[in-house]
This record gives sequence, structure tokens and C-alpha cells, in this order.
Amino acid sequence: MTIKKSLVGLLSLVTIIAVGCASGAGSISEESLGLRKTNLYVEKAETTGDVTKYATAAAGTSKKIARAFENAPPMIPHDTEGMLPIKIANNACTGCHMPEVAPSMNATPIPASHFASFRPKTAIGTDGRITKEGKGVDNTSDLKTVAHKLDKLSGSRFNCTLCHAPQSTQDPVVNNTFTPEFSKEGASKSNLIDTINEGVR
Repeated sequence: MTIKKSLVGLLSLVTIIAVGCASGAGSISEESLGLRKTNLYVEKAETTGDVTKYATAAAGTSKKIARAFENAPPMIPHDTEGMLPIKIANNACTGCHMPEVAPSMNATPIPASHFASFRPKTAIGTDGRITKEGKGVDNTSDLKTVAHKLDKLSGSRFNCTLCHAPQSTQDPVVNNTFTPEFSKEGASKSNLIDTINEGVR
């Protein structure tokens, strides 16, 4: 019954759109659809976007950028020229941000969450039943997040620029009125490894 009602509703919507298009009533120009208010088909001077300027300060000398919210990946406040792309055999970020060297380099240390695997040990029995961390589950999400400590940087966290990015130093295009609330050291330090199951029953 529900499928039948959905199909009737969909056919009604298609009919309304077809009739509206055929009659020209209520037509919308494609120029009015986006945020851009210049000609969509040419790139002239008036179409130039806001200038993006990234920090040019050398690593270790730049001013840290405040986190947007608790456990937000910190933005990269320094010049990244020559450091990217990150490759399996070359990650320039680790030279300064590994926990054992970060303090001496005036760098933010890579947090404990990056030295852990959050993937539960999963197996499928001969009966087809799924077990996670040795516990049978009916639903693959029926288990709190686990954190297995690793003795090296997790492969899933190796490519730093998947989460961390340089920030333009220009005034923001859109004003941000959001005010984050931080725990004791949350504005400058990650506590994700300890709080990842917050709110999970």
C-alpha cells in the first residue's frame, strides 16, 4: 500500500513539473539558481573570486590557529611548500609532529588517537553469524567503539591532509558566529581517545 501511494505521489509530481514546463509558467532561469551572480558562460574580471592567501611563516614559527570545536583537526598554520604531497615513503609532517620531537620543534604533537586502530576485530562464523571483539552481534553497529593501541602511526591517519588543511589568512567570506565550548585543555589538545564513546550506550 505504501509503495502504491509513493508511486501515485511521484507520478503527480512529474505531471505537475511537465505541465509547468510545457506552459512556461513559473520557469526559473539557470542564472538565478546559484550564488554566483555573473554570467555562467564566461570568465571575466567580475567573476574573480575572493583572494586566497595562505600563511608563509616557516614551520615552528607560525601562530597556531584556534580549533573550531572540541577535537577538531587543527588547521595548518605554516607554509607547506615542499612538504606535499604526502607519500608512503615520505611524510614531512611526522618529522616535527611525532610526540617525542614535537615539544622541541614548537609543534602540536600527534595525539594518541592517531596511534590506535578503531576497527573492531571482526569475524564471520561458519553459521554466518558476525562476531566483533569476540562478541556475537545482530547488527554491525551493536558495539561501542574500541581502540587498540598501536606501536606506530596508524595507516588510516598517515595522510595528514585528509583532515588537516592550510587556512586562508584573508577575512572570512562568511561570518562565523559559532562559539565552541571546550573541556579543560580541549582548545589546544585532543582528548578523542578518551571521549570517543561519549553519548554511546
